[in-house]
Amino acid sequence: MAEQEGVIKFTYEFEKRVNVSEVSWEMQIWRDLFVGYALIGQVPDRYGGFGFGNLSCRVGEAFSITASQTGGLKCLSALDYALVHDWSLVRNHLSATGDKEPSSESLTHAAIYDSCPSVRFVFHVHSPLIWHARQALGLPETSAEIPYGTVLMAQTLKSLARDIGPDGIIAMAGHEDGIIAWSTTAMGAGSLIFSALHQQSV
Repeated sequence: MAEQEGVIKFTYEFEKRVNVSEVSWEMQIWRDLFVGYALIGQVPDRYGGFGFGNLSCRVGEAFSITASQTGGLKCLSALDYALVHDWSLVRNHLSATGDKEPSSESLTHAAIYDSCPSVRFVFHVHSPLIWHARQALGLPETSAEIPYGTVLMAQTLKSLARDIGPDGIIAMAGHEDGIIAWSTTAMGAGSLIFSALHQQSV
């Protein structure tokens, strides 16, 4: 079942301020690549015109994530990232700071970080090609009955990621075209996505 993109479903506390920590240059490079391949973006005839796709990077005990509805921006500055410094999957709640509010997928990222302390990067993209070929590619997937942005989705992702380990890729069957990959390095997470994209095209 398709879910509307860009809608924040968790509760949160947000303090508007400029974060001191710098955004990882690796995040900027990978985002440029994903935008070039239309894996992150904003298109009028896709997902109700909402922006799609988001990246995050662990920063100490917190993580930096692209802000809500920045998918349509060609280039991001430090002001286009939010810092999520506390969260609860059980309460479906998080606390964040930044110039803009955190992505609607922030708890999805938090679930992956909770699954394994060594994970440093989580990349969420939208790829119709990978998503429709997920079974042929043998990708693990969440149930189509679990909507994105819910407590059940976060808990399911945490459980799957824990079983898979510090490097993995999952298709979100209940979130149209949604693919999420993670790794101890940005190269690791990005390579998993491009490897799947290459496999389905050969």
